[in-house]
Amino acid sequence: MAIRVGINGFGRMGRLTMRAIYDAEDIEIVKINDPAGDAATLAHLLNFDSVHGRWQHEALHQGETMLIGSVEIPCTGNKALCETDWSDCDLVIEASGKFKSRESLQAYLDQGVKRVVVTAPVKQDGVLDCVMGINDHLFNPQLHAIVTAASCTTNCLAPVVKVIHENLEIKHG
Repeated sequence: MAIRVGINGFGRMGRLTMRAIYDAEDIEIVKINDPAGDAATLAHLLNFDSVHGRWQHEALHQGETMLIGSVEIPCTGNKALCETDWSDCDLVIEASGKFKSRESLQAYLDQGVKRVVVTAPVKQDGVLDCVMGINDHLFNPQLHAIVTAASCTTNCLAPVVKVIHENLEIKHG
């Protein structure tokens, strides 16, 4: 059974996430929400990226639905999390950059979403800022319904700091 994923925020991070997970056999994108654009705009931005080039698939639109081959993905443009029905999602990628507190992200969990992955750091107890290869062993599915991918700075710096600390020792930073 595929994991049903929703994406909130279809800027650079949301679109790159879509490109990265779209072809996974065990993932189904079921919803996109971004108040900054309609389905036509979101499809166009997904197709053409100034850094990563043209996407290997072609995203089209029909009304407020994005079409990728035979896959139909409803698109909404709501600002508040509670205005979008996330109840059909197992996981939501929170890529809007707007919701970075446990309290604001609770709206997803209240709708039945099992897990939220935030593309920005959430600096609160109980939310794991996860850096793969550094502290991903701390992830506990029973404790962490909300996790983050930390920040771009942390993801760049942490692997280097880990190697230096383990081999040379860092006393203060």
